[in-house]
Amino acid sequence: MGIALSGGGAKAAAHCGALQALKEFGLKPDIIAGTSAGSLVAVYYAAGLEPAEILKQFLGLNFFKDIVAPALPKGGLFDSKPLVEHLRKTLPVQRLEELQIPVYVVASEVERGQARVFTRGEIAPRVVASCSIPVVFYPMTIGKAHYVDGGAVQNLPVPAIRKQCRKVIAFSLNPLEEESYRNNLISVAMRSYSMMMHSNVAASARLADLSIDLDTKGCSVYDMSKLVELFRRGYESTVKGLEEGGYRRLLPPEKVSFPKPRRSAVPDSIPEGWKHLLPAGLRRK
Repeated sequence: MGIALSGGGAKAAAHCGALQALKEFGLKPDIIAGTSAGSLVAVYYAAGLEPAEILKQFLGLNFFKDIVAPALPKGGLFDSKPLVEHLRKTLPVQRLEELQIPVYVVASEVERGQARVFTRGEIAPRVVASCSIPVVFYPMTIGKAHYVDGGAVQNLPVPAIRKQCRKVIAFSLNPLEEESYRNNLISVAMRSYSMMMHSNVAASARLADLSIDLDTKGCSVYDMSKLVELFRRGYESTVKGLEEGGYRRLLPPEKVSFPKPRRSAVPDSIPEGWKHLLPAGLRRK
């Protein structure tokens, strides 16, 4: 059995809840495909961390310290080198082929304009390549190629593993909700990107044996304050989806507890003139 985890930024905390539900239903994947933040969850899980332990990794992150650094706005607003270093420090292995479960990381190659599926090589730069949202983050350079978020071409990475699996369960984080128009560069770019991802998710979902839309309604890609709630929602959505798909629970619900998550904030090092360009979830509360 394979599972496919879509991208969705901070909403990927719901994937941790989905993995918890799979555990209680006695389902352990033989292979995992992940796009963007879904690949981040995938590599921690494949390295041996329990779903609750993965969420605790996210709860301890500070967006402007552990994930990005301000940069001159050339290929993007932020440099994601801090996330590369964080992954190198916190993962117990450094290469995809060393993980306990095979992981397929999907990124979008800029030069060829197509999906690139990584199954070997150093984990950190490949996962960060998959997470590099265009305009917001610098593209990631691997070899001579440049990569941006895998969601640009394959946000729900069922195609990456379909031929390798008899069954694939897909988990999506990207319902397209109505939102007010905001007249700035980043808001327009991000809304357009969300519409594009929503379109390619629908095509990939049809290839799965079971596709489960995780409840992330009202949650932002950047809002780190709702991670625990998203874990619960992902768990409940998956329990419902598995039961409707004919699966039966093997273990009773496990009690898990988490520390209070940090709130996102814009530090003083962000130039004042840039703050109005940031997505709403990153502005100072």
